[in-house]
Amino acid sequence: MMIKNINEKIQNHALLVFTIFLFLQPVLDIVTGITIYYFKSEFTLSSIIRILFLLFAIYYILFICKDKSKKMLFVLFIYSVFFILGNLIFKENNNLIFEIKNLFNNIYLPISLLFVLNILKNNNFNKKNIFIILILYLIFTFIPNILNIGFNSYAYSKTGSVGFFYSANAIGSIISIICPLLICDLVLNKKIMKLFIFIIIYFYVLLTIGTKAPLLCSGIIILYYLIIYIIKLIKNKKYINLCIMAFIILILTILLINILPYTPFYKNLLIHLNFLKIKKLSDLLTFKNIDHFIFSSRLSFFKNTFNIFLNSSIYQKLFGIGYVLNGKILKLSEMDYLDTFIHQGIIGFIVIYIVYFKCLFCIFRSYLNNFKINFLNIKNTSIIISIIISILCALLTGHVLATPQVSIFVCLLLSIYYKELCEVNNNEKI
Repeated sequence: MMIKNINEKIQNHALLVFTIFLFLQPVLDIVTGITIYYFKSEFTLSSIIRILFLLFAIYYILFICKDKSKKMLFVLFIYSVFFILGNLIFKENNNLIFEIKNLFNNIYLPISLLFVLNILKNNNFNKKNIFIILILYLIFTFIPNILNIGFNSYAYSKTGSVGFFYSANAIGSIISIICPLLICDLVLNKKIMKLFIFIIIYFYVLLTIGTKAPLLCSGIIILYYLIIYIIKLIKNKKYINLCIMAFIILILTILLINILPYTPFYKNLLIHLNFLKIKKLSDLLTFKNIDHFIFSSRLSFFKNTFNIFLNSSIYQKLFGIGYVLNGKILKLSEMDYLDTFIHQGIIGFIVIYIVYFKCLFCIFRSYLNNFKINFLNIKNTSIIISIIISILCALLTGHVLATPQVSIFVCLLLSIYYKELCEVNNNEKI
């Protein structure tokens, strides 16, 4: 009876626990940034709290959920056992703690996703909370950067600052993924002044972080809103407004061209081009230079680890080659899907991503079924853009699906919009 009462209380307060955990994310990342920057330690308070949250999610799935989530959790457990056994059997100089740490980072996504999907079945998450968290990330990047007291985005060579955080790719991904949703909210509620202030801070942060991917994501966002606005102006025959908008875009473009050379982003491009000895565009058009400049050598790293994967045993191909070989840590390609496939194996890839891919499939199918209507629907397309950005970040820069601080936001967004677009429209269940 007592256990039943405890489970009822956990069920009633699960959404509150999850919301508090989300609000802790920027705080935990700041603590981690300070710990790594000043004390050179990677085991931090954030690691402990994220482990405790995962244990809470596991308990919820095992003892409170009444669907097939338990079976999925059991499959993940069995796979994890085989992954660890593979590292013990096939490796002489294994680093089991490091292997388990990376396994934990990967299974965080499916367990968190199952948990959030379940707690949102009968609860609505207040999206304003997501926007507050985004603003916290922006403030704790913007203020340190403008005061020139932020931590360096890169350990050497390139320039840039990531505020009081520790990972430029992770923070850039979080900001980029949530950004379209906040812009959508401000546009729909006609909060023009807040939108203007947000855009200034947003672009300042992106340009001072110094990485390429967040700016690519911002380009996707801007392009969509421009297309929508132009279509609406043409449909309503507001040609004077269209000319005014074109003039504003021209002025902003000129300003950006003049400001860009003073930003870490531009300086990093020059550093990179000079390193590759690129004098003209044709010099860049080789596989080696494209890989180095666009992908930061990720394709080469993938090729090296893929060769190791091909030469591994059948067992390792199925359950993963792990992250350490002959006592040395393997270099990741930092392309989440590819890294998971190689290091966690074919079965690991399927088990870890099956719920994630099903959510994506259902959301995109629901959107595309009414594409003509949805494309002009700012809310629905902002959702899709946010999800597309999460996919691009995972593929191009990594540190999204296998990084708990970012994957938790991916889980939240997929769960919210799976419920809104799939379960409501198609009555589908995971």
